[in-house]
Amino acid sequence: MDRQRILREAQKISKQFSFWMVSGDISHLYGYVYETPEKKYELEIKFNEEFPNTPPQLIYHNDINELLGTFQLNFLNNWTPKSDVVDIVHELKEAIEKALDIPKMISEKIMIPIEEEHDTSAEKEEFLTPDLNAYPPDFEYNEFITPLDPTNDIFYTSKDLKTSIIENSVDESKTPLRQDFVDEGAPISVEINTELSLIQQEYAYDQYNTKEAEINVYVTITLTSTFIITIDFTRFPERPIITFPNELGKILGDPYKTLDTLRQWDSKKPSHIIDILHELEKKLFFIKEIEVQLKKISGEYQCEKIPNSLTALKVHLLTYGFKEYNLSIDLEAYPKPSTIDLSSELQEIIHIPITELNTYKNWKENESEPVEILREISWLVDKNSRINFEIDLLKDHYKNIKYDPLTATLHIEMKGKMKTEDLTFEFQINLPIDYPMKMPEVRVVNEFELEAHEKIKNDLHASFSDFFGEWTPFSYLIDLFNLISKKIFEVSVVSCVICHKIECPSCTKKIAGEDNCHAECPHCNRAYHKHCWEQTIKSFGKCGFCLR
Repeated sequence: MDRQRILREAQKISKQFSFWMVSGDISHLYGYVYETPEKKYELEIKFNEEFPNTPPQLIYHNDINELLGTFQLNFLNNWTPKSDVVDIVHELKEAIEKALDIPKMISEKIMIPIEEEHDTSAEKEEFLTPDLNAYPPDFEYNEFITPLDPTNDIFYTSKDLKTSIIENSVDESKTPLRQDFVDEGAPISVEINTELSLIQQEYAYDQYNTKEAEINVYVTITLTSTFIITIDFTRFPERPIITFPNELGKILGDPYKTLDTLRQWDSKKPSHIIDILHELEKKLFFIKEIEVQLKKISGEYQCEKIPNSLTALKVHLLTYGFKEYNLSIDLEAYPKPSTIDLSSELQEIIHIPITELNTYKNWKENESEPVEILREISWLVDKNSRINFEIDLLKDHYKNIKYDPLTATLHIEMKGKMKTEDLTFEFQINLPIDYPMKMPEVRVVNEFELEAHEKIKNDLHASFSDFFGEWTPFSYLIDLFNLISKKIFEVSVVSCVICHKIECPSCTKKIAGEDNCHAECPHCNRAYHKHCWEQTIKSFGKCGFCLR
């Protein structure tokens, strides 16, 4: 729909006929094609979305249908995009005159506007309202702008206005002028009226002062975001004065620098005021998407809006032990990455700059979402809080523990005794990025010292395999090292394979060490107390373990 074209068509029609907009809609006109003292032949004109490629729709009221019956209009049937709607109205008027059999000269006399023959009070009494059944329930005929009110008729020209003033001032005692019209001293210009009508088609507005061109326009971006834009264009076509509310000023800055329509304003060829609003609305469209992104964040995290900001939130992260960490995120740069401010405590926990986050480095405009960055931060907080929690558990049981957060590497030392030899086992645990979703990697750092102790070596690796074979995100390192400690204890403490005691039941000497009571099976090398071995051979004649 070409609204500029429709406006020109409406102005042409209103200069020759009495027509008005219906409920402020420029695409729906209502008026009289022909008038007599007895009747007014009413017509509605509706412009559809395809106009001017297709002609407007004409709705004939009863008087026209009863007078003309079935008829065709040549200008309507032969419509082209260059045709004028006013020609269709003229052809309809001529058809009515012909049906009434009224000579052309007489019809011109009858067609003198009523306001030139009657006072305003008579006009109000004789005004015929449109058929209310033809409109939606909320339609009210008194919303029409009548031609007797030159201050409100958006299609009046200065020439029409002078004529109206002269004719309406003949008898002021009978027909007083509108008080507001007299006080202003001068009528509103057709240019300003045109600008107001264009704004009225798309936006709600009200006047904040006594002048018609000083208005507050309500620009609604979302259901929860409506901004009041103050505009003063009383000196139109000079550049208007426009003021943003503070919250918009913080985002868009100086309107005379950020809005091309204002910055490039030319008083000789001025833009329409509505063009400023269109550009502003286009710039503010991103607020809709920001609101969607803010809802996604608030749907996953506890957060609250930061005062005097349309794009910023304070986010609360809860982690192990129900400890809370706070950060702020500002989506003003969206669809570019958000600005995130971490507390020093939080920064120390995640151990990585914001710009080094994977979601930040791999950001794709119009695809990535701010909530993805928060998820990674939250995951890092959870991960490191989990690791710190696990380290505290390990420290309760083992003394020599070191953790390097930069490499995510944990070192633990355990002591054990291999027969008569004291050994220190050093373990290194590498935690993956996705820990604890993925299992850690554990290795014995001083494994070369265990070459002489093949059994303990094999037992330790078997412990790793068993533990990691059943790994889940709910598995803990303390469980692994308790298992390792048990294995070390089992092989470190040498006990008799028969009595399972360290000290001999017969002589109380230990099975290992100096001055011991010790013997071994020549086949399986299992350790016995010497007295237990002798008793076994005497009783069974073979090793109680390998049965040889």
